[in-house]
Amino acid sequence: MLGGMALALLLAGGVIAAQFQAFATPESVDSALRNSKMVRVADIASADGAAARGVFVQKTATGLFCLTDAQSAGAVSRGGGCNSAADPLGGKTLFISFAYEGGPAAADVNDARLIGLASLEASAVEVVMNDGTRRSVRLRDARIGDESYHAFGYRVRKADLRRGISPTAVIALDDAGQEVERQATGFAG
Repeated sequence: MLGGMALALLLAGGVIAAQFQAFATPESVDSALRNSKMVRVADIASADGAAARGVFVQKTATGLFCLTDAQSAGAVSRGGGCNSAADPLGGKTLFISFAYEGGPAAADVNDARLIGLASLEASAVEVVMNDGTRRSVRLRDARIGDESYHAFGYRVRKADLRRGISPTAVIALDDAGQEVERQATGFAG
């Protein structure tokens, strides 16, 4: 599964690369990712036997801004996604990525993680679960180049997964507690 996450990142990069004329092939995207410095902006604590992980960002010389979930900056196996460095959040308030091992049912998932960046417009971020409950996410200030963001990493509790409770969306809230954006996780478990 870990190799699949690296492949997913490469494939996502290939799709993004098709939007940029600077990239000729998925191999050039892979090379840009391998040769760009990863900066840790948040942490995912170890829990339920799963190792601690980091949330990393990297800006490539070829114009990508990537958000990655990995055990370390040097890890070969990692997952996430990329946007244009000119618009790191892709025109939105949130830039999220969801990864899991196991499944397809939530009860069969061994480890599930959400990572993301939020604009400063977001005062809080919450994970909406399929049972209607919400989980608060700890935000960490992250300065990336000349821009400031809130970064986060969230590990879904194993107890929730065993009961079939899984994340369906991530929401950003403003100072008044009003929802300013919602992004689906895409998990149907």
